[in-house]
Amino acid sequence: MTLQTEDYSSLKRRLILRDSLTFLSLVLITVVLFLITFFLFRSFASHRLELGQRWSARGQAAINSSHPDQAIVALRTALSYVPGQRSYELLLAQALGDAGYTEESYNYFLGLWETEPGNGFINLRLAHLAAKKSDVQTAVNYYRASIYGTWEGDGVLRRRDVRLELAQYLIAHHELSNARTELLIAGGNAPDDVPVSLTIAQLLEQANAPHDALNYYHKVLALEPKNPTALESAARLEYDSGHFDDAHRLMEQAMHEREAATSNQETIYPSDKEMLDESTRIFALAPLKKLPNNERVTRILQARALAKKRFDACSAQVSTASGLPTPLQDLTTKWGSKDATSNRVVLLNDPTQQDATMQLVFDTETQTSKICGAPTGDDALLLQLAKFPKAMEP
Repeated sequence: MTLQTEDYSSLKRRLILRDSLTFLSLVLITVVLFLITFFLFRSFASHRLELGQRWSARGQAAINSSHPDQAIVALRTALSYVPGQRSYELLLAQALGDAGYTEESYNYFLGLWETEPGNGFINLRLAHLAAKKSDVQTAVNYYRASIYGTWEGDGVLRRRDVRLELAQYLIAHHELSNARTELLIAGGNAPDDVPVSLTIAQLLEQANAPHDALNYYHKVLALEPKNPTALESAARLEYDSGHFDDAHRLMEQAMHEREAATSNQETIYPSDKEMLDESTRIFALAPLKKLPNNERVTRILQARALAKKRFDACSAQVSTASGLPTPLQDLTTKWGSKDATSNRVVLLNDPTQQDATMQLVFDTETQTSKICGAPTGDDALLLQLAKFPKAMEP
């Protein structure tokens, strides 16, 4: 009986040992299979990631080389390896827009915008696409969202560039007041930056803000006194504002800088030379109040003679059986007054009569230009003086 018990115990131990070894073997096999599977999966995932990066790089290169159709294929392939990769989705949306698939690109970017509405780049691309669709207000809204959105890198410079782009867009759509506001804000964020200040000045001119534009041209000249573009543009604006002496000085300096910059093959524009000649002639023609009385009266008499000749020619040109147009009839009456007949002695002794005679000259040049067309020669210069009579004052 004792022998049987010992045999049973020995058999039991052997069974337990065998089962333990079997279980341990199964565990080891499972661990080995898990490790093999894990490493295979990691290798496969790593390979897919590598393929995604490779195809994405091809897509980026295709975008940079202006082949958006090729970029679309490459980026869709990249996304098939790495689904949901946001950077690839952004590139694909951009490629679709560059390839002319405006609606598809717009919807793609809109989907990306919904998950990140404050992204400056996404808003800028949506602004471009809305502009392509001629949706002006939507484009403006996205431009503004882009300005106040988040940017990677130097956000200050990117926001300023977007604001300048918005200003150009507003100018193109004749929203000049809004464009001026955006440009002045951009200018306030660009201290001591010559290229940006020059761009802002030129855009302000397009936005019909000549006074602001002139301020920015002078800002450029304060930093670069020899900048020929700023000198020429400032001279033109000064001339158009009736500041003929400043215009002459600036244009003379601009032409000097152009002539000195022979290594850059700079040229003197005919319009610049013409403006310089005109401002010189205005100084010789205008009866400036700072001149000696005798010289001033001489110039007034010359101007009156020019205006009378212009009046007679215009009257002959438009005279009809029913008479002259009302403005010329009024001028006819004035040309019969003492303003038209006062001699040199009277003018020398009566500054008030000098001003009245010049007013007759200005009225004549102004009215005849409306009725008989733009004048030429000295008459054109008198008309320019008529627009800015204060130019004759000290």
